[in-house]
Amino acid sequence: GVQTCALPICKSKATSAVGQLSQMLTDAAGQVDEKLGEQYGQYARAAADKVQGYSSALDAKSIDDLVADARTLVQKSPAVAIGAAAAIGFVIARVLTSGLDQRDA
Repeated sequence: GVQTCALPICKSKATSAVGQLSQMLTDAAGQVDEKLGEQYGQYARAAADKVQGYSSALDAKSIDDLVADARTLVQKSPAVAIGAAAAIGFVIARVLTSGLDQRDA
């Protein structure tokens, strides 16, 4: 299984990263609206809300619990998972593009 991080600093960093991911998903939802339709944009926003909820849950749950929660979400809400995957794809594309732009500069 996934190792549980017991260090407060590790959880603090994870909470910050989860918050940033949630914001990026929310930002990317607009692109999902344009490319795939508003329905999937709404799914992406729903996924961002769920991710944001995980940041507060990090203090109370182990990493294994969070992974199990994510699996349950995908099984119960596949449409939300599709919207999230689309938003994550746009986030990754943006990160890669900005990395290439900086390299060319």
